Amino acid sequence: MNNNPLAALAGSMDLFRKILETTQDVYWVIDKTGHFVYVSPSVFCQRGFTPEEVKSMPALESIYAEDRPMAQQTFSLGLEIIDKGLTRLPAGKVRLRQVHKNGGFVWTEVVSEFFFNEEREFMFVLGISRNISQLVAVEDELTALQAAG
Repeated sequence: MNNNPLAALAGSMDLFRKILETTQDVYWVIDKTGHFVYVSPSVFCQRGFTPEEVKSMPALESIYAEDRPMAQQTFSLGLEIIDKGLTRLPAGKVRLRQVHKNGGFVWTEVVSEFFFNEEREFMFVLGISRNISQLVAVEDELTALQAAG
């Protein structure tokens, strides 16, 4: 057994990197200006964009146009709360459509949380986007069946 803390940290970082590279969920980090600073490689499978392409656009542009006002309101509300001095916001969960490179969209469930440094200054938003398109399709089908019956 290796008791070297640096080796243990490197091993855990390698494990974390492997998890990020193999998961279907998209992990991302957005700074206070609303730009992506990290996007996991799984974004390519979920939305057809490379991480570099996503990082080159404002985060709001990754959201389907009809859902942008809700996303902007949520982000702005978080920043407003931060400006008032609150430094612990509960993780938020929202369903929204994200733009696919093919011109369509993907239904996603987004869980995100604001993070702060030791001086209680806002640092970034960490989020996870999960593709729920199949779930939404089934829900729509059930709704249609209930309405018909």
